[in-house]
Amino acid sequence: MKRSWLLALLMAGSLVALNSPALAKDDDSSMDAQEDVNAAIGSLSKKVNDLESKGPSVEIHGFAQADYISDSTQSFNETVGDGKVAPQGVTNVNGDNGISQFSLRNSRISLLAKETAADWAFKGYIETDFLGITNNSTVGGNEYKYFSQPTLRLRHAYVEADQNDGWMVMAGQYWSMFGWNMDYTLNTVAEPPVMATLYERIPQLRVQYTLGDAKSAQVQLGIAAEKPDQDISQVPTQIAGIRFLMNDMKGFFCSSTGADKLMPLSLGISGRNALYVWGDGKSTPNPDKLDQSIWASSVAADLLIPVLPAAEGKDDPSVVITGEYTYGAGDTLPFNGGGFGGLAAIGGAYSATPAYSGAAPFSQTDDGAVAAQNGGLTPIQLQSYNGQVQITLPKSIGTIIGGGYGEIFVNNASVAQLGALPSYNDDSNYFFNVMQDLSKSTRVALEYDTFITHYTNGQQGTDNRLQLSTWYRF
Repeated sequence: MKRSWLLALLMAGSLVALNSPALAKDDDSSMDAQEDVNAAIGSLSKKVNDLESKGPSVEIHGFAQADYISDSTQSFNETVGDGKVAPQGVTNVNGDNGISQFSLRNSRISLLAKETAADWAFKGYIETDFLGITNNSTVGGNEYKYFSQPTLRLRHAYVEADQNDGWMVMAGQYWSMFGWNMDYTLNTVAEPPVMATLYERIPQLRVQYTLGDAKSAQVQLGIAAEKPDQDISQVPTQIAGIRFLMNDMKGFFCSSTGADKLMPLSLGISGRNALYVWGDGKSTPNPDKLDQSIWASSVAADLLIPVLPAAEGKDDPSVVITGEYTYGAGDTLPFNGGGFGGLAAIGGAYSATPAYSGAAPFSQTDDGAVAAQNGGLTPIQLQSYNGQVQITLPKSIGTIIGGGYGEIFVNNASVAQLGALPSYNDDSNYFFNVMQDLSKSTRVALEYDTFITHYTNGQQGTDNRLQLSTWYRF
């Protein structure tokens, strides 16, 4: 409790006491009572000050989540990401058989601490879940350990400083500014992300400035330096964004794991530049010198429109739609590492540094971000779009209905063909869900999804998912 609130409560109590019959017998008794109250206020004020001097208190938050998932193929675990659906009818055990999964691995725990100094507000935040690397315990391998003994994973860890005049500085692991995550992500019940939605947490240093009226129009400007896409690149990935908000027009919007909140009409534009490096393999200046480089750039546009606006405190319905479009090259990581190629001819992220292949010593990189071509690297050119609608019924009913579609495809599929396995040139998904709030903290939801992958050799994979999930937020 804030010190000011505590003191106000004590003052109110003293006024009530002074006006009660028990303390109104005569002037002397009233004065004695006032002295007692003053002494009590002074004592408690000292205790409040002592508590504040010890530093900020830490809040514990999170949620317990239980998922019950039925898939028509064995292509995914709980998270689809930008993975590919195994094709059917080609002697593929994963594509021709279904699977059911019972999982609690998406449950989360977070720690939050806040304090103020002068005109700055500081915040430290750590968030974890249980979707971490499982030390070779995989679905189909050791399922007991995979589902019942999951590994703790770091999601967020950052320190943030907010200044009264609109400045914000943040350092640590948080959502990328590319796509202005998370305000426009496809809000599925299936563990996010699904195909064709920007969704990336990454170590970064960000500076952001907001100008305008919090009750009407605002503009947000931001720049960020993120961990390079390549472990061996010396230049951070560069992000810049601008976003326009109309705070006098809001609608209720939420992810499946969070409480709905009023979101303003907004339009965000963001861009990223990533530098990929490799060596030409020539003896001059050095055969192992990473002396070649290429830039890969991309842009994203995001929109949120409250079609049926709502106001805080009113028992009214709300309808919100969002849309996202991206175009560019080398932006595999913001799509959760889906890519449209393979590791062959480039070298994996955990191989030697640098990884060599063919005539030129290509440097390590993640799946499908760049391809080997003509003795060098060529960024994979990606394009995506998605849209969704979320209908929030009055709070007295507590029902939220949503649905959406997304598609991502590669524009230079001919250079994305890497290795013996066929690459894929198109991923798409559509979903429909119903969420019901049983209390302020308890939610149950049901969702139907279809995930589709088209391969460059003409094959197709389709996965149909039915998922029932429950949450208790604390």
